Amino acid sequence: MAPVRPQDEAALAELFARCSAETVRLRFFGRPRELPRPYLDAMLAGRPETHDAVVAYPEYPEGAGGPEGPEAPEGWAGPVGLGSLTAGGLAPGASLYPGDDAHPVGELGLLVVDDWQRRGAGGAMLDTLLDRARARGMRLVSASVLTGRRGLLDVLGRRLPTVRMTRDIDALTGVYRLDAEQWAEAGDGGRGQGHG
Repeated sequence: MAPVRPQDEAALAELFARCSAETVRLRFFGRPRELPRPYLDAMLAGRPETHDAVVAYPEYPEGAGGPEGPEAPEGWAGPVGLGSLTAGGLAPGASLYPGDDAHPVGELGLLVVDDWQRRGAGGAMLDTLLDRARARGMRLVSASVLTGRRGLLDVLGRRLPTVRMTRDIDALTGVYRLDAEQWAEAGDGGRGQGHG
């Protein structure tokens, strides 16, 4: 796992090219031919207070110098996953308990090449991004998936208490809280407000 760096543009383009059209559609709710430029620029800018991004690498051979070292083994494929956390605005209804003001909601997104899906890369990136969100004082995170593709939301629901689920014509969005201790102190004993 490593933070995205400005010099990673070519590696991210290669990662995107290794994803199937279906994987791209599920992540971006469409079929862009390359990483959307505003999204890529925000990640490469290296400003984690607005857009924090990490890449997952396959386990690197012992003693080979690491993914940035000059001794990279021939055929080494580079990153296998890209995770991002965008600092969001105030989401409607994003209060933690009745009478509480709305809180900023960070939006999570993951892209993992097909051959590495369900092998731990997504979960590792997610845990890293959630730790970074907590360190920055975020209280809520969200993720949106196409209707019928709940995988990311189910993973988040196993890690964090759910605040709410909403559904529109194309997508299902979950909002989750990072500060479970503060929630419990507010009086609901750690239970979420609503589940979809």
